[in-house]
Amino acid sequence: MGLRDRDYTQINFTSKKKRRKHQVNGGSATVTLIFVNFALWFANGLLFKKDALTNLLKLKEEFAGIPTAWYRFLTYGFAHDPNGLTHIICNTIGLLMFGYGMKLGIGPGGFGFVRGGNVEERLGKREFTAFYLLTIIIGGIVYVMINANAPRASVLGASGGVCGVVILYAWLFPRKTLYFMGILPIPMWCLGLLIVFMDVHGAVSRPDGGIAYSVHLAGAVCGTLYYFFFFKGSMQLTGWLDSFALPKTRRKPTLRIYSPDEPSSDSLTDDEFNRLLDDVLKRYGEVGEAGLLPEEREFLQRASRKFAEKHRK
Repeated sequence: MGLRDRDYTQINFTSKKKRRKHQVNGGSATVTLIFVNFALWFANGLLFKKDALTNLLKLKEEFAGIPTAWYRFLTYGFAHDPNGLTHIICNTIGLLMFGYGMKLGIGPGGFGFVRGGNVEERLGKREFTAFYLLTIIIGGIVYVMINANAPRASVLGASGGVCGVVILYAWLFPRKTLYFMGILPIPMWCLGLLIVFMDVHGAVSRPDGGIAYSVHLAGAVCGTLYYFFFFKGSMQLTGWLDSFALPKTRRKPTLRIYSPDEPSSDSLTDDEFNRLLDDVLKRYGEVGEAGLLPEEREFLQRASRKFAEKHRK
């Protein structure tokens, strides 16, 4: 039996002990983002007068179509309509369903939320956070470019980042079934197309309808580009950030890169080999296959061949 045949190397491995440990130690970026959104929404209503905090956070054009406060390209994604809960609840439910992995379902257990696969699990907490925040920033830039001649235009809400997460989810789990409105079963690839179609239609037919369709579409494009150029290409946004870190703070790779003149992992003792294997499998469980370094993937392949040859003997 090769390494890939072992249950602890499978993405769908469901060991309760391992899953519980991952949740406790790592927490959830999605839950943290939702908490920050609600905290700011409540703070605006309880601690500030005349929606002062929301006005400070939202993205608005004040001079030649350019916001005077550049931080708003990010903070607008954490500001929501202060006059009701509908705006923030819709966005946080979408982020919860696809970022954290909750989906509406009907079955023997009745109507409710069922835990499933999710974007954060596939990307890892740190990479998911970077993708979400970058998508919000890009959505803000697109909005300002499109509304350059509307000096009073403003936008707020997490819908651009949420849309990016939803579309990325559709690419990662295209055949997964979601019960639309809790009743109609629909595959994720179809729901993704439907969302994009509705946003394109809204942008064309109702450009001044009070919904920032351009931000939604920017999120959809970000989700698609990330899937093909980063996830499929085994690259990470946070990998670029690591390249700017100081040498003493930069995370060292789990495995050493051996040159042709140096001894390979075949020359390691059994104990050393097993320790390296445990480290790589632990990383595999945390970040998935896409998050592994090239030398880590190569080591897993060599380990798989080694176990296969040992089994044949």
